[in-house]
Amino acid sequence: MRLLNSKGTAVLGLMIGCFVSEQALPLIVWAGEPVLPAGSTQPGQIHGALAAEGTVDRFILDPRGEVEGLLLADGTHLYVTSRAADQLVSAFTPGNAVQVYGRLFAAERLVQADAVTNVTTGTTFHVPLRLDLPMQEQEHTLSMTEMSAAGTIRAFFYHPLKKNIQGMLLSDETQVRFPPDASPTLRRSFHLGDHVTIKGNGTTNRFGRAVEALAIGRNSSALIPLDASLQRLP
Repeated sequence: MRLLNSKGTAVLGLMIGCFVSEQALPLIVWAGEPVLPAGSTQPGQIHGALAAEGTVDRFILDPRGEVEGLLLADGTHLYVTSRAADQLVSAFTPGNAVQVYGRLFAAERLVQADAVTNVTTGTTFHVPLRLDLPMQEQEHTLSMTEMSAAGTIRAFFYHPLKKNIQGMLLSDETQVRFPPDASPTLRRSFHLGDHVTIKGNGTTNRFGRAVEALAIGRNSSALIPLDASLQRLP
């Protein structure tokens, strides 16, 4: 086998270095032209099924006010790790037309998304895994205050893994989250159009308002503590 001369060795080293550095790039995306690692796809070249399309209605928030997903106007929703909140907010704005690629759970109107194309701007957001990105400082600093909300149920939010109802959007624009120990029977007892009143702890910010419910009722005069023993509202 003929050995490479010094010039050939330098070229080979450069090629190997480029390959390794590309493989080490984090999986992130961006408004404007996407910056993608090796193996990722350019807009229009996404490998995967088109699971949903529509218009972005709002960002999904957790009770601390962290952005963790997108809700479309027809109730279809998807989640991303809150560590990618800044990238998600940069890539989308309510009113944008989008196409979502991944796996659709039709009964829940929930998409396990791999990528979301912003048809309005022509950019694509490749959904990262939680461990692909570092923890953001805001995860340690966000706080909640006592809040209340009342309105009819406009949409449900389903847990991305358990596929049970974990919250709902009310007509007063509040996103409500059930506490983790809320019973499965209670979660299934609500219907679109039901009127509910909520008290709990949450946050209001420029993306909206979200609250974790501690008490719930049909009206403000008959709130019931929301714990594991509550099976349905009277």
